[in-house]
Amino acid sequence: MKIVGASKVFVCDENFKILEDSGIAIKEEKIVAIDDYKKLIQKYNNATKIFYKDCVLLPSFVNPHIHFEFSNNLANFTYGNFGNWLDSVMQKRDEVLNDNTNAILQAIHEQILSGVGSVGAISSYGDDMHSLINSPLKVVFFNEVIGSNPSAIDFLYSNFLQRLKNSMQHASINFIPAIALHSPYSVHFILAKKVLSLAREKNLLTSVHFLESQEERQWLESSQGYFKKFYEKTLQVKNPKSLYSIQEFIELFKNMDTLFVHCLEANIKELSQLMQSGHIITCPKSNRLLNNKLLNLDHINMQKLSIATDGKSSNNNLNYLDELRTMLFSYPNKNCIDFAKEILLSATLYGAKSLQLSNGSLQEGFFADFCIFEIPSLATSTQPALHFLLHAKEIQALYRNGICMLETKSQKNSN
Repeated sequence: MKIVGASKVFVCDENFKILEDSGIAIKEEKIVAIDDYKKLIQKYNNATKIFYKDCVLLPSFVNPHIHFEFSNNLANFTYGNFGNWLDSVMQKRDEVLNDNTNAILQAIHEQILSGVGSVGAISSYGDDMHSLINSPLKVVFFNEVIGSNPSAIDFLYSNFLQRLKNSMQHASINFIPAIALHSPYSVHFILAKKVLSLAREKNLLTSVHFLESQEERQWLESSQGYFKKFYEKTLQVKNPKSLYSIQEFIELFKNMDTLFVHCLEANIKELSQLMQSGHIITCPKSNRLLNNKLLNLDHINMQKLSIATDGKSSNNNLNYLDELRTMLFSYPNKNCIDFAKEILLSATLYGAKSLQLSNGSLQEGFFADFCIFEIPSLATSTQPALHFLLHAKEIQALYRNGICMLETKSQKNSN
């Protein structure tokens, strides 16, 4: 038995309850009680005890969409226009992916220092698998499939199956294999159907980039524009046509719990369809850099929305707190005090739900995945959620399944 307490506790339930001088009792990886710290140590007087003074204890953040394999990128890719960005990725991808192990490890560490405890890792090649398995993170590992050439479908599917098999050999409560389709413009419908059939058979979570750009929407609606030229010049395809309509692609995921990433160009009807069984994932900094646009929240059920960093292929860093602050400052029509709470719930409770994880909230029966931030002035704050977002910089400690995985500053036990 272990009891961990702090001056402020953000429960991150749907009411965004905040407790003073409270804590959680942990047994066998899970939370068994949450209460006033003194009451907990009286009830469980033989437990190991630690109290973090002038600190906030809250569920570790959930980043549901990140490409670790592209962590070498600094200034290789072109921003400001989706088509220009994709062209630059095609030209310089191999250079960025080369010798990327150290960059992946640095990216993992950057995530952890900013409070991330769980990730949805989109893996195109499997280069990040062993680094993630051996990390303090809880990982949903999305084996991604990409490829639109019909003559290469058998090879691509075989390669995907081998990567999926490798990941399933390491499956555990901390490493959960899953499946990702890259996008409707980059995956042949035969390949997509085979992969999604397997996801249904094995009950695996799915993820997909969808309606990220106006270029993608134009391609799906009329087979014209940027992607027509892309197929002709880059992929050497004569008379290219989109393999799906927007509605046909949505139907592929019917009754599947799917993470739909970006969705900047989805209309009200389409967003409603996506949220019926899936979740919307928004990446504010990536969306600004590639599309000069942010997700319109007017028709979004916030309980179906999660916030992600994407990868360094479309971000200046992987600091999750920076991403949350970008979200906060990007919607001036939102009341900043209430919006801060919604952002923190999207980063914890709702993010965990999108990845089907039993964490993201400090509730009995949930895994004890949480982090500690030292913010002394927060003890007297009348707007603690907002002030946390404004001033949190780096974790003091990160716990996974009740075990301290990383501590940046020692803390004396307190009774």
